[in-house]
Amino acid sequence: MARCLVTGHCGYIGSEVYRQLKEAGHDVMGIDLVEGFDILDELRPNSSGVFKSRWASFRPEYIFHLAAIPRVAYSVENPIEVIENNVLSSLYVMEFARAMNTKRVIYSSSSSVRGNGLGPESPYAASKLMPESMCGVWSRLYGVDTVCLRYFNVYSPDQKASGPYATAVANWMQHIRDGKDPFITGTGEQRRDMSHKLDVVSANIFCMTREENFDGAFFDVGTGTNISLNELRDIVLKHFPEVRFKYVAPRSGDVMLTKADMSMAMEFGWLPSYNIAQGLEECFMRLKSELGDVNE
Repeated sequence: MARCLVTGHCGYIGSEVYRQLKEAGHDVMGIDLVEGFDILDELRPNSSGVFKSRWASFRPEYIFHLAAIPRVAYSVENPIEVIENNVLSSLYVMEFARAMNTKRVIYSSSSSVRGNGLGPESPYAASKLMPESMCGVWSRLYGVDTVCLRYFNVYSPDQKASGPYATAVANWMQHIRDGKDPFITGTGEQRRDMSHKLDVVSANIFCMTREENFDGAFFDVGTGTNISLNELRDIVLKHFPEVRFKYVAPRSGDVMLTKADMSMAMEFGWLPSYNIAQGLEECFMRLKSELGDVNE
């Protein structure tokens, strides 16, 4: 069994990574800002933070770095905070991994680093791309094996609309629960590849168990297909024909199309278990069942 450190272990994805590692019998530690421990304080150079000494004695073999400020819209309004947090926390994690002779760092990146094909379109995207470069450098220069996972619009039936990772799926589900009209930003023709949360967790754990080094490589965690918001709307209407959607102005920093390139994931030996249609059906069928139970 392995010694694993999960940053952001109380979050939407991190909590499931943490749970599955524990369930598999691994020795797992976590750090999360919601528990009052900030990586920027705990791992900065010359820090005497509580966790730094604990981690040093724990000597993690694998670090799952999921902690981040993840919101595109928030980053547009607060670029310095988001870039400082996401880049520096990643730097401190990489340096800690080097000091501890950690076997591998598994970095949670984002499909947003591509933008519309010309690079990042938001401060958040820029803040996720910079650590990808650092992962490559730390692998080549210092021998810390790293891999970067680019997630595509992570969703699941249990995603909270109030959470920072909330997708249109989670927001629409909550609007339907509340008896409100869901909204679509822009024309609804923007297309998204989507990653089921359990597939994202599967990719993380796969990266821990793979014997060969990744050497700073990245791969997309999606399906290789996509769906427009209007097509997603039609799936909702199949289950909730009474729902009325409204269209609102597009958000700054959003991109028109995302679609995972699954070739590198396939080369490494990982594939998703969920396709988009299957995952979305699961979400809205569960919501329908939930509301049926409430109304009985």
